[in-house]
Amino acid sequence: MLRRLPAFMLFVLPVFAAAAAAAGVPLPATATLGIADVSGLDQGEIISYDVREPTDKTLAAGLAMYVEAPPERLIAAVRNGALLVGDPEVIAAGTFLPASGPEALEKFEFGASDIDEAEALSEVEPGSEFNFSAAEIEGFRALGRTLARVSEAERLRLLSRRYREVLWQRLDSYRKNGPDAIAPYARSGGNTVDVAAELRTFTEQSVPLRLYAPELQEALLKFPSQSSSDTASTLQWVERKVEGRPTVILVHQMIQRTGGGAVVAVRDFYVGHSFNSSQMVLGILPYREGSLVFYSHCTSTDQVAGVGAGLKHAIGRERLRAVMSGRMERFRASVR
Repeated sequence: MLRRLPAFMLFVLPVFAAAAAAAGVPLPATATLGIADVSGLDQGEIISYDVREPTDKTLAAGLAMYVEAPPERLIAAVRNGALLVGDPEVIAAGTFLPASGPEALEKFEFGASDIDEAEALSEVEPGSEFNFSAAEIEGFRALGRTLARVSEAERLRLLSRRYREVLWQRLDSYRKNGPDAIAPYARSGGNTVDVAAELRTFTEQSVPLRLYAPELQEALLKFPSQSSSDTASTLQWVERKVEGRPTVILVHQMIQRTGGGAVVAVRDFYVGHSFNSSQMVLGILPYREGSLVFYSHCTSTDQVAGVGAGLKHAIGRERLRAVMSGRMERFRASVR
């Protein structure tokens, strides 16, 4: 069950938090998040709080819950991949080790049921059907011109290999040079989507990062040059169903220990289609006899901008909360 909180708390509480911090009287995490009534937490409810949406393409939401388990157990679960466990939309996943090369993506392969998705790549154009740079689009189209006389199985193999090459190039560029190396997505009419700018905005405007993990905030903004002994970084790929279509998402997870718990940032810095980027911040802090878990999520998508933006945002926000709630429930179940 989700309990909603007043939207005005989003604007009031950060002001109170800053004033209290300046006076040397830190507010509890529930207050800084805008959770004035904690009775729902104690009853096992997942509480919804508002998160500011910095652009007209952003959907944002926040959830919090009380878990009767110590922070150490929850942090260990995150490190062991609990945020993906049981997700019905996840098809496959893998982790990039420091010495990993392109072979780390070998498990990603289009199957016979993905033939329509794969063949669409051979004729891809700038637009919102896929998220590719202009150079990546030309690479797929050049490959497509060679596939007229090959078997379906061979087309799937070659298109899968080309997709893995794109994914590896994006991963390697990000790993070596950080968010500024993310190639923009090409859209129709010569427009582009600047994913690096979106992720920078999400990070700079994150209240949980600023209040509870400023070193993590700085590490995200300056990755890979900024690091701390208290901050652990992991790069992953996840293949999941998004809007009924398979896609690969490149993920960067960073964890910082803080206040007897930890703050985890998970950013999707490449997404194959349907949305542009996203970043979640998961906090695990000591609370009563267990842990307070709070989860803020920002997602950028072209689908909520333009005519009817208000209604699109309202619908999209509720869908986002539903997905987040399922993730929170699975996470809680994984540490019982």
